[in-house]
Amino acid sequence: MSLILVLSLQAAAVASPAAPAAPPPPAPASVRPLDFDLAHYRSSESGTCLGAAGSDVLVCGRRRGRGAYPIDYWDRIFGPERPIRAEMNLGGGVQGRVYTDAVPMDRGAVSERVLVGIRLPF
Repeated sequence: MSLILVLSLQAAAVASPAAPAAPPPPAPASVRPLDFDLAHYRSSESGTCLGAAGSDVLVCGRRRGRGAYPIDYWDRIFGPERPIRAEMNLGGGVQGRVYTDAVPMDRGAVSERVLVGIRLPF
């Protein structure tokens, strides 16, 4: 019985018309080289941008304060004397923290973990 089924499937595959050919792949898109240089764009003292062409997208704005990024401000907050730690006092002498750990496993794999720890005084 199975031989008859296999022969009939083979005959049906041979008798059926050939599948249509796949369409050719699309032509690659033309890519023009990127030519972007901020030296081509100037800003005026009022904060409006000058020199942008009609098809260009240009975002302009003013810097606050003296015009420089406030490095001194952030250095006072996150200076070397106060390192950033994901740790806080939960009250009653209990401290919670989040930290990372890496443990080597078999076959050279390394298990990288993020852990949450709670310290209790005793």
